Parts: sequence; structure tokens; C-alpha cells
Amino acid sequence: MKRTSSEWLKNEIIRYIVRMGMRPSEKLPSERELAQTFQVSRTTVREAIKRLEEKGVVKVEAPKGIFVASDLDELSFEATFSVRFCPTREFIIDLLKVRGAMEELAVELTVQNSSEDDLLKAIGELKVLDLVDPDQDMEFHKRFFEMSGNTMLISFFEAFHDLLSAIWHPPFFERTFGRASLPYHTELLDAIAQKDISKAKLMVRTIIETDIKVLLSS
Repeated sequence: MKRTSSEWLKNEIIRYIVRMGMRPSEKLPSERELAQTFQVSRTTVREAIKRLEEKGVVKVEAPKGIFVASDLDELSFEATFSVRFCPTREFIIDLLKVRGAMEELAVELTVQNSSEDDLLKAIGELKVLDLVDPDQDMEFHKRFFEMSGNTMLISFFEAFHDLLSAIWHPPFFERTFGRASLPYHTELLDAIAQKDISKAKLMVRTIIETDIKVLLSS
């Protein structure tokens, strides 16, 4: 993202509010001062301020100025995730390893943060999925991120979701890819039902390692 973009500046202004510990009704620097501070055009400042006003972060009161409208704990950064799409074997293996590392944490938090009733309900729903179908397999793994209760993990999975969904279909993979690891999905659910975090994390690693072995042998 270019330094001159209004999207970049929007986050920079939020960072400024956080660093300065500003509270609602406190006045921000003027458009001219913001343009000078961040070395952008006033047009870019206006666009960023408009976006922030739409989100309720700031309030523009002409001719008085720009004022903070949200408490610090109500602010949200909009992070962008971009990666150069290079569907080589090495790229896909790296992607699988990253997903696996995140999913290990996701299943751990799922067990820790979910009630027994919620776990049993989720397990029942996940057991009936057809995991040979790439989309249903994605739903299977996504569920643990959603149940983790960790907003960052959920955000990371959503950032990866489009990339994973694109790769998990022909021509990159046959629709039957992943069959070798299907038994471990069942063992993963059993470990979660027993609240055995160590075994659940082991099963996630085993699923990833099995998929990587199949990929390397193809």
C-alpha cells in the first residue's frame, strides 16, 4: 500500500489518537497540519477523515475542526493482508505450515474457551461434513478458529481464507486431495471431545504433515 493512500493515512491517524491518548471531544490537528505531519496532500487527508467519520472515529464540526468521537477501546485498525500468489509446491507447503501453526493454537483455545455443550454440538455438526469436498473441509477447520474466541486468530484465518480456497481446488489439487489425512480429522474431533489439548494439537500437526507428504510424492 502506498504511503500516500487515504487507507494508510486512516490507520496512521488512529495510531496518532492512540499514542496521544486522546479522548472523545478532543481536537485533532487541522487538515493542513495533518497533511504536513504525514507528508500527504490535503485531498488525501480529507478522504481519510471522511472514512474515519463514517466509522464514527472522528467528528468534523465546521468551522471548529476535527474532533475525536470514539473511546480508545472502540477504535479498530483495518489491516490488509497481501501475498504474491505463486502456487508452487514450496509456496503451498509454506502456506500449510503457517495454517497448521495457527490451527494448533485455535484448537487449544477452542477446548479452553468452549463449554462442553458447545463442543459436543460442534463435533456433531463437523462429523457429518464430507471432507473430500474442499469447501466442507475448509468449513471444518474454520470452525476451530471461530470457536477459539480469539479475534486475532479469526482475522488471520479470514485473511488466509480466499487464498486457501483458491488453492484447494483443481488445477492445483484434485478434489480427492486430503483423503490420506481423513482418519486424523476424526481423531482430532475425539481429542477435542475429551478435552485432550496435547493430542488435539498433535492431530493438527499430523493432518498437515500427511498432506505435505502427499504433495511431495505427487
